[in-house]
Amino acid sequence: MRAALLNAYGEPPEIGDVELPEAGSGQVPVTVELAGLNPVDIAIASGKFDAGAPQLPYTPGLEGIGLTPGGERVWFDVPVLPVGSFSERCLIDPSRAIAVPDGTAPAEAIPFGVAGLAAWLGLEWRGQLQPGEKVLVLGAGGTVGQIAVQAARLLGAGTVVAATRSARGRERALQLGADAAVSTETDSVSELADRIRQASDGGPDLVLDGLWGAPAEAALAAIAFGGRLVQVGNSAGTQATLTAGPLRGGTVSILGHRNFYAPLQVQTEAFRTMCSHSGEGRLDVDVEVFPLEQVADAWELQQRSPGRKLALAP
Repeated sequence: MRAALLNAYGEPPEIGDVELPEAGSGQVPVTVELAGLNPVDIAIASGKFDAGAPQLPYTPGLEGIGLTPGGERVWFDVPVLPVGSFSERCLIDPSRAIAVPDGTAPAEAIPFGVAGLAAWLGLEWRGQLQPGEKVLVLGAGGTVGQIAVQAARLLGAGTVVAATRSARGRERALQLGADAAVSTETDSVSELADRIRQASDGGPDLVLDGLWGAPAEAALAAIAFGGRLVQVGNSAGTQATLTAGPLRGGTVSILGHRNFYAPLQVQTEAFRTMCSHSGEGRLDVDVEVFPLEQVADAWELQQRSPGRKLALAP
């Protein structure tokens, strides 16, 4: 069958022919309708991912929408390597799959998998967002950030501040309902912290951080007493320099998040809720679908932070 193949770490995948392994215990084959492309796919393919590097060669793809042998349309993640979702078929654990609501097309559902769950669960399940709280979204120009801006409002935030590098990203965040948008472009952490304080009227209660690095340092410097920062990504850097005293004095919490660790019931409810909001026009996400043969083009575009969800159609 046709699939994308990664033959060298740090290089884009190429199209080739692979054989689907025989399904083991607790595994079923799915016919892939649409595969989501995410920054984490590129991080894994670098060979330097913190959770380890797959053995080469392998087919990338951490998530997809597919049909089970019984014809049920499901969203799935963590397909069984060496064949990921960038393929015509792959193996999954059906006990982890989430049924796609009736009437929801694959391209409508795919943003609410890896990206949507990071945003929604980061705010609701991990961040414990309370009604009326002030929320800061770091990295609001990406898919996770755009969903988070809207999700924060749907979950009852009183104020939503978007922070991102590009003017286009800030404009989009305001269109999606952010109360304010600030630029993360600066050489001064204190200057960015001042922008955040001003935009959030004294500092955010909850930060969804997809950047880390200097933007996270600034957010933690500006955060309100008892504030929480939920760490979901590190596109601005893998390291940040933090001062201990203010964290203790402000009783600040830094919470790591990975979707995988949320109970399946929690993931299912969040996924289906987002699909419902989208179907009723309350949650807007731009999606661009590439044919599988153009995986290298989509890969290169994802590396440039396209500001929309990218997917591959086998």
